[in-house]
Amino acid sequence: MSAHFVIIGNGAAGYRAAKAIRRADSDAQVTLITEESYPFYLRRQLGEFLAGGLTLPELIFQSRNAYRRERIDLLLGTRVDRVDLGAHEVILASPTGPYGPIRVRSQQGSGLNKDRMAGQSVRYDRLLLATGTRAVPFYIPGTDLRGVAALDTLEEAQAVKPSLGEARQAAILGEGVIGLALAESLLGRGLRVTQLLRGERFWPEMLDEHTGAMVERVLENAGVVLRRHAAPRAIIGAGGRAIGVETTAGETVPAELVAVGCRRRPAIAVIQGSGIAVRRGIQVDVALRTSQADIFAAGDVAEPAGYDEFGEEGAAFCWQRAWAQGGLAAATMLDRKAEPAMEAVRVRTAIFGRDLAVIGRGHLAAQGGVTAEEHHDEPSVFRRLVFDEDLLVGAVVFGTGESVHELSRLVAAHAPRHLVQSTLGLAAPGPAPELLPETFARHCPICAAELVVRGGTAAGAVIRCQVCSTDLVVRWDGRRGWLDFRRL
Repeated sequence: MSAHFVIIGNGAAGYRAAKAIRRADSDAQVTLITEESYPFYLRRQLGEFLAGGLTLPELIFQSRNAYRRERIDLLLGTRVDRVDLGAHEVILASPTGPYGPIRVRSQQGSGLNKDRMAGQSVRYDRLLLATGTRAVPFYIPGTDLRGVAALDTLEEAQAVKPSLGEARQAAILGEGVIGLALAESLLGRGLRVTQLLRGERFWPEMLDEHTGAMVERVLENAGVVLRRHAAPRAIIGAGGRAIGVETTAGETVPAELVAVGCRRRPAIAVIQGSGIAVRRGIQVDVALRTSQADIFAAGDVAEPAGYDEFGEEGAAFCWQRAWAQGGLAAATMLDRKAEPAMEAVRVRTAIFGRDLAVIGRGHLAAQGGVTAEEHHDEPSVFRRLVFDEDLLVGAVVFGTGESVHELSRLVAAHAPRHLVQSTLGLAAPGPAPELLPETFARHCPICAAELVVRGGTAAGAVIRCQVCSTDLVVRWDGRRGWLDFRRL
């Protein structure tokens, strides 16, 4: 009898693993189980979908019929209660979502025990856990109002989309990747967008101070209003819909659309208490095997054993990493050799056209045995390399996607400093540019339009006059700032 491969999770890792198994073994049974009501899509594109930049068919990679044609059994709207290691079974919970369980079945079937609804089981020969991450619940009053979007699933985005046409102002709570993409999309629709920051700076648990200041500058130059020390206390409503956000400082930020960009954690609930080794995520070896011989894990839920690069957040948010691991997991489940995909990228996204990647512990401050090199390859490209006792443990790349893959592998290998510099062709780093200690306003030397230069901007940075489109260089002599022509 052919082997039955069961995959929990239809994100990037699970989807790719299912496709790879089917291509490699035409006789295998492949079953995908997901709580989602829709086939595979990228969560990071939900903001663009909500803002109208993508249609539903454009967002979803393949229709249900495509799974059927490839003989992949897809169980939509189906939540896993637990994994029974002794019986080699996945025990299903009650149906989830408004449609209940939706089964897209191939001719082979899925090995589903159909005698019960809640408590029915799916037997496996090999099991892949590709459950990804879950949003940490956001406990403030008003999250049930119309116009509040958690943006954790496509179903939630669908529910809030009809109220978008009534919105003129939007507030983004939390500093997640989805919120960044949503801010860009909403600005393109003409909405005023306010990003609430709990502390003084953007994403301190992921970004070092200098990179954070550069990201903030990009956001503000694009039109995003940053409100610092503005933790949300409650979402205010009128007539059943959101009209604003009250902060812990007692201020009210007007907003008819409130996007809750929660923090995320590895989704390990289905195997807790099962005996499978977990730490922050599910611990795996270099081939993505868990502590159980017939169970594997891939994607954002998988954490390499003895590999402490996830930081305090304890999760990765990178679909490229998950996609690569899905291919590796498929090969391992099929007992085939493959190149390890132990990449250390925690976050990879784009912010208004500029790439951002956080690799390993790239956010660490220089202290003790930890040192940081900052390389300004050109005014718009920045790389930060973090070493612990001369071994590379993290990196940040902002402004370009070049070298991200190579740096990820170097971080995963804890490469020595000399090897990193020679591999990347880096010269010894020069001093970091001085950051302006205060905000000032100056007139454009061409059109006399008043331009505001924010505190934290790097001396020597290039800004563009929004009136005459002239590129100007920010100058600072230690006491005062001014704008100069950019000399090519």
